[in-house]
Amino acid sequence: MSTKPTSVPLKQDFSHLKTGRINLTILRDSILQQIKRCTNQFYTEKSNLPKQFTKEKCVVIDDDLKNLLGHIQALNELGASDIRIFKERQHDTSDYKITLFIVRPKPIYMEIIANMIKDEMNKLKQLKTKEIVSKQYGIIFVPRQSRVCEEKLKERGVLGDIIIDELNLDFLPMDTDLLSMESYDCFRDLYLNKDTTPIFNLAHGLITLQQLYGIIPNVFVKGDKAKQCYDSMMRMQREVPDNEKKVPTQIENLILIDRSIDFITPMMIPGTYEALLDEVFGIQFNRIEVPTASFSPDFREVQKLDVATQDKVAVRLLTTDKLYSDTRYLHMISVGKTLQEGARAQRQLRTDFDTNFSGSTSNIQGRKLAELREFVTRMSNQNAKTQTLSTHLELAYCIKQELTATYDMYLANQLAMLFSPILQDALRQIDERIAWKDNIFCILRYLAVITHALGTQLKRKDYDLIKRDIIQTFGLQYLVLIHALEQVGILLVPDTIKTASSLKTTETYFDRLKREFNLLQDDQTVSVTDPQDIHYIYYQYAPLCVRLIEKIVFQATNNIQDTMNILPGVSLIDTQQVPMELKRHRQGSTASISSLNKATKPQGQLQQQQQQQQQSSESKVTLVVFIGGITYGEIAALRFLADQNHDFVIATTHFINGTNLMKSLVDVSALPL
Repeated sequence: MSTKPTSVPLKQDFSHLKTGRINLTILRDSILQQIKRCTNQFYTEKSNLPKQFTKEKCVVIDDDLKNLLGHIQALNELGASDIRIFKERQHDTSDYKITLFIVRPKPIYMEIIANMIKDEMNKLKQLKTKEIVSKQYGIIFVPRQSRVCEEKLKERGVLGDIIIDELNLDFLPMDTDLLSMESYDCFRDLYLNKDTTPIFNLAHGLITLQQLYGIIPNVFVKGDKAKQCYDSMMRMQREVPDNEKKVPTQIENLILIDRSIDFITPMMIPGTYEALLDEVFGIQFNRIEVPTASFSPDFREVQKLDVATQDKVAVRLLTTDKLYSDTRYLHMISVGKTLQEGARAQRQLRTDFDTNFSGSTSNIQGRKLAELREFVTRMSNQNAKTQTLSTHLELAYCIKQELTATYDMYLANQLAMLFSPILQDALRQIDERIAWKDNIFCILRYLAVITHALGTQLKRKDYDLIKRDIIQTFGLQYLVLIHALEQVGILLVPDTIKTASSLKTTETYFDRLKREFNLLQDDQTVSVTDPQDIHYIYYQYAPLCVRLIEKIVFQATNNIQDTMNILPGVSLIDTQQVPMELKRHRQGSTASISSLNKATKPQGQLQQQQQQQQQSSESKVTLVVFIGGITYGEIAALRFLADQNHDFVIATTHFINGTNLMKSLVDVSALPL
């Protein structure tokens, strides 16, 4: 745990990326090579440094890009004497031979850079030196170059003084089976601003993955944005020369999911530890920042935390943390029990030590010394799991407080609305929450569930009345947010709700989804401590997207296309041609290896090898791509479904929950949060 929040993630070990179903260190190494290629053109020997420059290279970088590169420990690859955060103001780097900007392609940034270059060039001209040595300027655009930005630099008359390059920073490895573009403006750009740039970036990222891990033969596409991404990917794929397609296929299936087919799941309150950490604190780059005042006085004293000087404490959520790995997908009830068991085990170790080894040190010899050695080994194994126990106990207590104060009530209301949507109950409950001035985002999340669950039961006049009450209670500025939620489809305006034409009964669209995808289970049949299905993650609700993925991958229905057509948006099932020599002929290779080994290996060893190869031949990998974001609850559900015969690799544009999804649609600084 870090006791000081900084903008750069703490150093971590990436060796665990090799242990996943596909080796993600290959992707990280590819990114590092790109960074070296971009930065190697900006290099100067310190011994050859001109007199008017006292330092070598200064890198001015976007704050979010610094976090991205810091996450994969790539900042050292920049070879910079100084790294500064790019803000909407000028920096004086006139004493550096090289100034390198690493920024997003935004025209407003080009204005700042142009002014800075002009000021520094004028300053250098005023220096009275015999030899004039030009200063080097460079811009690395992430993830793509921008024609608009180049034109802006040309207008300002500095384009000829700048070396321009691009860094294709697409997917970043976040875990052994998890990739993210960390594009937190993606949802707003795609669904509100109708900007297709994220689609292009996503398609390029998929091409990169297929160059590293082979062409993916089976493709399933659901949703309009997913279809656009697939079409863009196929256009790029046709431009890749055949001689570059040399990597054998390691992934069998590609599933592209458009976030708009399921807006209910992000609005639901999850029940698992990791998902609630994201809800309460917000996970970014595998870490959270916790208010120092949230920790107990005893914990602050032990960790030497001062509330007066430290507002927040940075806590890393690492896969290598054994306790976190064991609890991240557990329901909070099970997490409490696990943490209690860890505390008891620690206390028992201390008791055993005091009982057996509290005597004089001169008596610890012979058999006693062997027992001490055994005890230390047992203690080391226990410490691997409990060394962060106190931190997780504090975090679990914070989550419990938040659940008791807010989430439990909304969770009960949400589930009641999904099971039996009754208009009068919905109107009464949301009126109460508005009157009590609850958290505005909790109210809007509940309203989103209401509009989806009630369907045509909710009339326009009732919906407008709820909107009026929210605006009168919380302020007119929230009208912009509500309008944005309506535009993207998170809030369904009653007049625009259409019943499915295929339904001739009183069954609503959401009723059909519940029936077709088994979305809900009674609380008597759901065990959160010994889960048998993914319902436990959201107490009694199964994520709709994950149910669709389950039906596709595990062939839970005879006609996949018909099942996909139930949900809104385009449905497509397609195949990509894989060169014969790159296909995964597992069965064939098994037979070939077996025939080679028959003459040299004993029968028992041969059978064991055949069994292992048979197991590997049955194991398949599916790459699931969420366009528009994925919740940590959905990640937990996919990992729950993975078994010894099938693994999932999850890729997403970014990580979401109901609150940050709504905040991403508007300028949060304009809202009184």
